[in-house]
Amino acid sequence: VGEFFNHFLRITDYESSRNVDQFIANSKEVALRIKKFYRKDAIVIYPPIDLPPATKTKTARTFFITGGRLAQPKHIDLAIAACTKLGLPLKVFGKGFAGYGEELHAIAGPTIEFVGEITDVEKWKLMAGAKAFLFPSEDEDFGIIPVEAMACGTPVIAYRSGGVVESVIEGRTGLFFDELSVSSLVQIIKRFTTLDFDWSKECQVQSKKFNIRLFKQEISALLRV
Repeated sequence: VGEFFNHFLRITDYESSRNVDQFIANSKEVALRIKKFYRKDAIVIYPPIDLPPATKTKTARTFFITGGRLAQPKHIDLAIAACTKLGLPLKVFGKGFAGYGEELHAIAGPTIEFVGEITDVEKWKLMAGAKAFLFPSEDEDFGIIPVEAMACGTPVIAYRSGGVVESVIEGRTGLFFDELSVSSLVQIIKRFTTLDFDWSKECQVQSKKFNIRLFKQEISALLRV
């Protein structure tokens, strides 16, 4: 019954898509999916971030950070396992879903700190004090949190997948690892810690490409067509 219902929904969804005047995607990754499933072109308009001035305070960078929605597809377990293995301090923020939070606590070593759900201001302050934001998420549509991290001058270490490859510039605002495994992430973190590079300026410059003013301009231009 479930499979029949899903098949019916797919047909209905495809038929409805034929009535869409213009698809808008929040990344090239999503635009490719629209092309694949609906056979339609999509205009890419990246989502914006709005960073309050208070988050730009300079602080010592003494730990790594990860978090967001603590769900299985985010693969936060890889970040926890990697930092536990390396003995590196890692702060994890966010709420666990479907028991995943308990799984993360179970594998965490003494250098891992769970800070729970936090406000945006608290999140930005934590990011401003981090050496790097770990983002092992798979097939993310865009990934707004890595852009927020860069806006704080914090580089991103991400799995090479999804929309994050469009926002993070390898070697300038972050690094990528190519396998969803603890060993792959461990190796890239080791490489990161050996680099003598001031990531902050490059990260902040890159993050400004995802601002509200530009987003409004692109939406307004589209509506005028």
